[in-house]
Amino acid sequence: MAVGIQHLRTFLMAVEEGSISKAAARLHMPQSAVSRRLAELERQVKHPLLERSAEGVQPTVAGKTFCAKADAAVTAFDDAMRSDLQRVRALRVGHAWSAVGVHTSEILRRWQETHPDVEVRLRRVDDPAGGLTSGLSDVAIMRTHVRGRNLNEELLVMEPRVVAVATDNPLTAVSEVRLADLADHALVINSFSGTTSLRLWQDGRRPVVAVEVDTLDDWQTYIAAGVGIGVTPASTAWMHPHSEITYLPLRDAPPVPVYLVWASNNRHPALRSFVRLARNVVAEDAR
Repeated sequence: MAVGIQHLRTFLMAVEEGSISKAAARLHMPQSAVSRRLAELERQVKHPLLERSAEGVQPTVAGKTFCAKADAAVTAFDDAMRSDLQRVRALRVGHAWSAVGVHTSEILRRWQETHPDVEVRLRRVDDPAGGLTSGLSDVAIMRTHVRGRNLNEELLVMEPRVVAVATDNPLTAVSEVRLADLADHALVINSFSGTTSLRLWQDGRRPVVAVEVDTLDDWQTYIAAGVGIGVTPASTAWMHPHSEITYLPLRDAPPVPVYLVWASNNRHPALRSFVRLARNVVAEDAR
């Protein structure tokens, strides 16, 4: 039994659809053939890659790691097999939560106007490195400082923080919210790709942690349910509005740096142009 690129495509489709039957429909294959191909792949890698249930499938811990590698392999294969070798492949821009916030649309619009032959593919991944270290992106939008000899970074902007609360939370009636006002509230923390920890409260009392999550969707769900509140960069409010969540300015919290980060050995021909354009757009918006 030989495992090849089609096994990887099938696995990625199953993860994307969250369902073997839906993946089979997208691939125009019998469901039994998709299941067989996935089983062959799991036997080859000697790890279960998908958790199967009545609701569908989702990647296991090993499957999440494998997913990043499979995506990079399929992308590289497609690039190598592209019939038009003069065409530059898409520049993959990864981000964990909110891209560049309010600047995102203008950056993409300006890029399309000035570089119509090179696609910029924005992709959200639940990874603090924006998919950079796993090979899912060429350049990552990051809100934490990265240290590495082989990484370059460009500081784009310092972003204010906001507090996210359920719409019926008493904090919505407060005219000005400060960190001390949050000490009596439980906190929902994204411990995987978020920017907030209890270290934000350097002096005085700190809130207790109600729950730790590892995705934006779960973070919002717990806050909307009133389990706790959250602290996040202001771009979250702009990129991810929620009908059951109110975002309030947090007056005395330190701002969050927003960086573009890329590997120094990345040779994508459009990379430096994208970095330069993003820097210019953010600078113009700040005027």
